[in-house]
Amino acid sequence: MKKTILLLVNGFGVEKKNSYSIYDDSLMPTFAELSKKYLFSNNSVISKVNNIYDAYRNVSMNINEPYNYSILDSEIEDRKLGNNEILLKVKNDFDTKNGNLHFFCLVDTSLKIVDHLKYILKTINPNSKKKIFLHLIISSNSIEDYKYLTDVFSHINMDLAGYAEIGFILGLNSISNDAKQVDMNFFFRMFISKVGEKWQSFTQKFDVLYAMKTLPYDTKPFIVNSNFSLEMNDTFFIYNYDNVDLTNFITTLSNISYGENKNNYTYYSLFPVISNMNISHIYESITAKRSLATNLETLGAKALIFCNANQVNIFNYFCNGLKNEQNETLSFVDIKPIENNPEVIFSTIEKMDRELTIINYNLDEASTTTEIKDKLKMVDNLLKVLETNRNGNRYTVILSSLYGMVKSVKNENDVVSNVIFSNELPFLYIDDFLTKKDYLITSGSINDIINSCYKSLNERVKCNSLVERKNSLYKLFFK
Repeated sequence: MKKTILLLVNGFGVEKKNSYSIYDDSLMPTFAELSKKYLFSNNSVISKVNNIYDAYRNVSMNINEPYNYSILDSEIEDRKLGNNEILLKVKNDFDTKNGNLHFFCLVDTSLKIVDHLKYILKTINPNSKKKIFLHLIISSNSIEDYKYLTDVFSHINMDLAGYAEIGFILGLNSISNDAKQVDMNFFFRMFISKVGEKWQSFTQKFDVLYAMKTLPYDTKPFIVNSNFSLEMNDTFFIYNYDNVDLTNFITTLSNISYGENKNNYTYYSLFPVISNMNISHIYESITAKRSLATNLETLGAKALIFCNANQVNIFNYFCNGLKNEQNETLSFVDIKPIENNPEVIFSTIEKMDRELTIINYNLDEASTTTEIKDKLKMVDNLLKVLETNRNGNRYTVILSSLYGMVKSVKNENDVVSNVIFSNELPFLYIDDFLTKKDYLITSGSINDIINSCYKSLNERVKCNSLVERKNSLYKLFFK
């Protein structure tokens, strides 16, 4: 089995013209040289994600959207969702309690959420005169997503108008556990008083946010329709697909009082959420039948993954197919203490002796252009060591990225500048046996990056590798 090293420079994509200039060949001379010598494409991979966690989830399980979408798809198709016990409890609370129903709905760029929501809203409130309010929480973190979000929000506004009204629109960072308590309190003051920024046209608001380069999940709360109210007996439904930590949000909400009276709120969620309450949820997250770990087991291979120590648990979770358990197929090493020491990284690879090695450098962790350039220099130094120590093609080395990045950072003159690497990603394949004469790099998704690794480990594996043999027709026209 051919040992393979996947070097991921996450955040590194094709640099846009209006970006602060970061990359040039002198910054990464080894990368520039090897790009000419071996199989390489500057933009062969298109990513649909914008952060390391979504990337690992998709790559591990070969999916392009949250895995839990498939649960609702099948339940709706089989007409089982309407009989779900927890959903019927939500309906009963809404019917019998003298209060409103508020959906706090996490929204991404998929239109599937519209059909899923419509089915649930029809089940809960088919003919009631009581109102349901939708408060839409944007989880996307790329400014390029605004064009897709506009489409999703337009469908929500039109297709669900007969069932619910949109109240707030806000970014996830306004209510997640990363939010400052002062910002959380500010949101709830708006919620209670309905006094705050108002936009009847969210399309115009998105245009402003895009022009200001505001990341969607950083969107400050604004009111679309103030015809909602917060009452003592309200019911709250957290409409989520992924496990999300809302401890501070739920705590702040639960502490709202009405004069001397405590509130009588009830809470539900679609999938489990993290909070200080035991919130009833409709579905448990289900594990994936195929994942990085199971694919490696099938190949009879093991992986060594270099990443930051605080990423280990979530990487392990995704690489095990949404299971929080240890797996001897996967070993993790904290890259932070050794990221600028390529010799130590390589000696660790040699010592651990795993068939697949994945090394993560995350450019979007940097807060200045100098830090970004320093990270790229680190990558280049490591690439040089890996190339020097391949010794007779013992290793195939692949360099790529799982997403681009858009980030405002301070430049060398202490002026805030935008660094814009698109989601068109590089792919460098270093292997002396697969030469430019007979092979080429095709286009694909980030899932095909890991498929290329599987193919490198065992050429008989049936999957979509980004490396393909040229056919005779190609050779005829492109000599």
